[in-house]
Amino acid sequence: MTIHLAAIPVCDDQLDLLNEITDTETPLGSLHAQDFRDACEAVAINGWVNPNDVSKHLHARFGEIKPQWYSAMWSGSCGPNGFLDKTDKPVRIDPTHSRGNGNKATVWRRLRSHA
Repeated sequence: MTIHLAAIPVCDDQLDLLNEITDTETPLGSLHAQDFRDACEAVAINGWVNPNDVSKHLHARFGEIKPQWYSAMWSGSCGPNGFLDKTDKPVRIDPTHSRGNGNKATVWRRLRSHA
């Protein structure tokens, strides 16, 4: 992306999007990967992590959170350098904090430290 930004100027309407993505000044942008990891570890039951419980924990602690941030944390945490393994054990998404996704399912995660 750096090369792209250097070659093509950023338009005014793109700056708003970039500011949203890189938000570090507001409470919505103050969450960090460690906050996500702490939430996963706090709600884990014998190493099993229910994404609904992580969401509830983060909302209770921080109030409203950015859905894009929350979604991105799962990808990184289940990556090669992450601390979670993705399973194929389904769990329905609780629509309380996930507007529009109550008819969908996701999967449980497993802490690698409990594998």
